Amino acid sequence: MSKKVYISPSDQTENRYAWGNTNEHVQCQKIAEAEAAALRRSGVEVKLAAFGTTMAQRCAESDAWRADIHNCVHTNACNGKVMGTRLFCFAVPGKGYDACKAVFAELAPLTPGTSENIQANSRLYEVRVPDAPSVYCECEFHDTAEGAKWIVGHTTEIGEAIAKGLCKYLGVAFVPAQTQKPAEEPKADAEQVLYRVQVGAFAVRANADRMLEKLKAAGFAGFVVKGKK
Repeated sequence: MSKKVYISPSDQTENRYAWGNTNEHVQCQKIAEAEAAALRRSGVEVKLAAFGTTMAQRCAESDAWRADIHNCVHTNACNGKVMGTRLFCFAVPGKGYDACKAVFAELAPLTPGTSENIQANSRLYEVRVPDAPSVYCECEFHDTAEGAKWIVGHTTEIGEAIAKGLCKYLGVAFVPAQTQKPAEEPKADAEQVLYRVQVGAFAVRANADRMLEKLKAAGFAGFVVKGKK
């Protein structure tokens, strides 16, 4: 039976980024979609929460679907000075903590910030309520221009990193995205038939040369071959 990951991206449109005229919902949706694509590519079933649904609705949907992981995707804010990856789970130790460690190992080295850790925080609704272990990702801080710019430019890489970590925790082989190969030039057919056109046969070489010049002037390639009648 395939593993299941429920992804709950932030719908906080009011959380504006310090760079890029965008917000937390827009960028987290992109991250979640990239993560979903990577998980599906690796054989993991995914359910992506719909925009506008409440946390209670999302947790109920995750439970009814019997998810193996409940993954929240957010970006963070503090005082405009802090940067780094923060992950939250229900308790340390625990399954959620183990899953967070696997994701943190892939995501934290990728992000530019260094104020990074995994914390137990049962006050967070989507950490406390779901039946499945919760991996609550605050991928990077968006209230610094550097952090916001980095997030906007790396949504796919963030999603891929989260997916890779979850696959590791779930015991699923992660399938990397394939780099598109350049199209190969068509190979010549070894048995291809060519049809040659002869224009005239002359007893005098000078006449043959004059015809060849006329052909070249008209844009056609040609050559003179000496032969017998």
